[in-house]
Amino acid sequence: MAVKTLEVYVEKPVEDLYILDITPNVVSMINSGGIKNGLANVFVACSTASISTMEHEPRTVKDMHEILERLAPSGIDYAHHRTCGDLNGIGGDNNGKSHIRSAILGPSITVPLKDGKLMLDAAQDIVLLDFDIIKRKRKIVVQIIGE
Repeated sequence: MAVKTLEVYVEKPVEDLYILDITPNVVSMINSGGIKNGLANVFVACSTASISTMEHEPRTVKDMHEILERLAPSGIDYAHHRTCGDLNGIGGDNNGKSHIRSAILGPSITVPLKDGKLMLDAAQDIVLLDFDIIKRKRKIVVQIIGE
């Protein structure tokens, strides 16, 4: 059994919730990995973003924005906002919702690989969901295990 680990960096704009279709990036990495059958694990190395699958089209993206706003709303006082500031909690990191949203969705997915192709449905895209409130560069790791 072979293992190939590849990385790609994605920079997000300043946007409250950024959803990017990374399927082409993952396919490119799989094509360069030389493994035809096995599993592809896609992982984002941070605590304020997630990897998932969804149909990446405007209405579904809008729906995702709305449901995440209900689950972990903006504009409320998260305890995390006081963990990164000075001793009085002033100057903290106001991205508590970003950490909660990431924890709910998780940092990775695993997709079966057959004959060099991801076994995704036609309407299933691999997406990076970045919840942070500032511009960030994200490392996405794809580890392919198989033969």
